[in-house]
Amino acid sequence: MKIAITGGSGYVGSCLIKKLEKEPWVKSILSLDVKLPNIELHKKTSHVIHDVTRPFDDLLSKFKPDVLVHLSFILQPSHNTIQTEKVNLLGTLNALRATEIVKINQLIYFSSTTIYGAHSDNPQWLNENSVIRPTNRFQYAVDKAKSELLIKEFASNNPSTKTLILRGCPVMGPNANNFISRAFQKPLLVGMKNHNPPMQFIHEDDVVNLIKTSILNQFTGTYNIAGDGTITWSEMAMSIHTKMIRLPSLLLSSLTELSWQSRLQSESNSAGLNFIKYRWTASTQKIKEAFNYQFQHTTEVTWQTFLNRKI
Repeated sequence: MKIAITGGSGYVGSCLIKKLEKEPWVKSILSLDVKLPNIELHKKTSHVIHDVTRPFDDLLSKFKPDVLVHLSFILQPSHNTIQTEKVNLLGTLNALRATEIVKINQLIYFSSTTIYGAHSDNPQWLNENSVIRPTNRFQYAVDKAKSELLIKEFASNNPSTKTLILRGCPVMGPNANNFISRAFQKPLLVGMKNHNPPMQFIHEDDVVNLIKTSILNQFTGTYNIAGDGTITWSEMAMSIHTKMIRLPSLLLSSLTELSWQSRLQSESNSAGLNFIKYRWTASTQKIKEAFNYQFQHTTEVTWQTFLNRKI
């Protein structure tokens, strides 16, 4: 089987390539990314420097993949929202264009549970039928939600293509590199007074194992994915022995927005604070029942593997 991956040099992409290279049923892998690989590639993997804002159906026409895993997406908040949206949405459109032109058998898209938004009236567990309402100005979630709409329209018009959307919570593990991992690498952690929501993580190994299983079984549909259980922001801080300062919601939002607008920090605008203010936990019952799939690492164990990496 031949597999193409956009964003192959990213966190999840690198983990996925390492996993797939070991599988005897994988004949060859094509990785597309604007960055060079950060891992040593096996002889069955080829890497092409390519910006997904430019069409890549010609590259895939030559490679002729059976599966396209679309991972290329900007997670890091940016002051250049237009360019970020261009990469995220035009990249998705180009992936869909290539899938249709090359007649790729399966398209797998890695989405996010952030598309449900962090809101005060969220239910205890959000499911795949919950309303999609990404938090305003949290661009990653907004663009993920827009990309899902594009993919669902494509799936409706191309029923012969097996289309799978995996809505993942934050990915963690020994190789973690995202806004959560960076927050806990700082000497001081900020919390919100009177707010301590439970959070979910999914282990990097569970993500790549699930994608591998989805390819082998040609899964289709839309599914939440997350490690069982939850862990709170304060429990995370205690486990890593990081000092936490709790500030009133309005004060913290004002300081965050001021520092963002003045470019004193580039981690997030004030919209990102909703994810440590309100619950946004997602049910994984659907994927467990549909595919008899069990996640190997709980949220708490996943968090612990990240801590062990740092020690």
